[in-house]
Amino acid sequence: MAKKLKKYVIPSILGSLGIGLLVGTPLYIEATKPVKSTYDKYTVSEKKDNNIVVPVLSEVEENKPLHPFLEETVSKSKDYYNKIDNENDQVNSLVYYENTYMPNTGILYSCDDTFDVIASLDGTVTKVGDDNILGKYVEIQHKNDYKTTYYSLSETTVTMGATVTKGDVIGISGSNKLEGTLKNNLLFETYHGGLLQDPEDFYNIDFNSVD
Repeated sequence: MAKKLKKYVIPSILGSLGIGLLVGTPLYIEATKPVKSTYDKYTVSEKKDNNIVVPVLSEVEENKPLHPFLEETVSKSKDYYNKIDNENDQVNSLVYYENTYMPNTGILYSCDDTFDVIASLDGTVTKVGDDNILGKYVEIQHKNDYKTTYYSLSETTVTMGATVTKGDVIGISGSNKLEGTLKNNLLFETYHGGLLQDPEDFYNIDFNSVD
């Protein structure tokens, strides 16, 4: 998407980091933080029709969004850039592209192997496309003006207008030009009212209590 590639002007970041930090070898701090699978604390059952293992959620968790993957080997390689984070976390949440540092607009997940990307919440597919920088993507509109976008896919398995259920496979992990060394990625963005939000906050929303 064109808006993702604008050369952000972030003087406050440059001021705090110092010009010397941004000269020379491009900064790339790969946090590689292990992510505990959404399903770790759940028992699982098997759909007899296609042998897909699905979670059996607790009454409390069934109203909350899922992480957009199943595999326990998927790791968080770059956090969402948050203006209220400390300086070190903000530095680790910048992405570098064409001599420009930009705030990361979601959470970047990665894995040594390809992995299925799943719908985090029930909704309707509003966009399926292919961005020349961020790769193939799927956008899903949810109730209460929430939206999720799944970038860096190698394949998409849904079509525009399709209704999806939380946990449905919507694509396969892939790559993007921002993080060229990582071959199995997912850039996951969440929005509310058209505004970006931290996916970590999104995961904690109880949609049973959202008006």
